[in-house]
Parts: sequence; structure tokens; C-alpha cells
Amino acid sequence: MEDTEDKQKTFMGKEYTLGKDGRKIIFLTKDEFLPFMKRLKESGFSHLSLITGVDRRDYIEVVYHLHSISTNEIVVIKVKTKDSRVPSVTSLWSSADWDEREQYDMMGIIFEGHPNLKRILLPEGWIGHPLRKNYDMDTPQYVNMDEDGEDYVTFDSGDGW
Repeated sequence: MEDTEDKQKTFMGKEYTLGKDGRKIIFLTKDEFLPFMKRLKESGFSHLSLITGVDRRDYIEVVYHLHSISTNEIVVIKVKTKDSRVPSVTSLWSSADWDEREQYDMMGIIFEGHPNLKRILLPEGWIGHPLRKNYDMDTPQYVNMDEDGEDYVTFDSGDGW
């Protein structure tokens, strides 16, 4: 799968760098992201093991770890977003479902096309995304339960039970 063009390191036509662990790291734009991910899936990268987000202050970096079981190769894909939006890959890897929901919940990344993008760890009424650098740590939020057994979020420590 590896080829050389002008002595640049390329993988499936994309330049890459090597991480400290020797894994190929490929940086993609949002426009080339989904078509390239489809190519990876078709080329045998059948296992999506991880999706995470990194708040770089000026942009969010979304990171994907893909594994080809047949070649025992792992590639890391990184895509930058300034508007916190990237296409969902749930149509390619069903394992993306919960990872994308977790990143939405904790980082506020909107995965466009996700079939059920809602919070997975915090109640729907929670304000903000706790792993973002601009998250307000000074205003406590409390989770309580209403009479119907549904969670709700309040800023009043005396509200609830």
C-alpha cells in the first residue's frame, strides 16, 4: 500500500508522518476526509478502535485510529475543524456510534449525519462540554430526578430530592 512520490512518504496517495510509536499519521481536510475514510475501509481497515477530540483552542482536532487486521497495520487520521463539525463515519464503522456520541457530549463535536447524536454520559440539559478548554468550571451544575424518573439539570443545589 505504500508508494513513494518525490521521496515523500505517502500512503494511499496521502503524505504522512510517523508518530513516536511508528504509526502513520495522516492529516486530512474536511473535504477529503469522508472519501479517504471510505477508501481506507475498502482497503481492509475494518476496525475503528478509537475516536477522540483535542481542543487546540483555535480549532478542534478529531483523531481516528484504524486497524487493518489482515496486515496488522494501524493508521491515525487527523482532521481539523474550526466550526466543531465533521462528517460521521457511522455508515462505515458501526463502532463509531458511541465514540462519536461521547465526543459530542464531552467536546461538543457535531458529527454530521450521525443517526442518533445525543449525549451519552451527561443529561441532555447539561450546559457546555466538560473537556473543552472554554468550559465554565466555576458554575456548578446539579443533576436531579423529576417525579417521572427523568434526569434534569439545575444550577440550584437545593433543588431536587
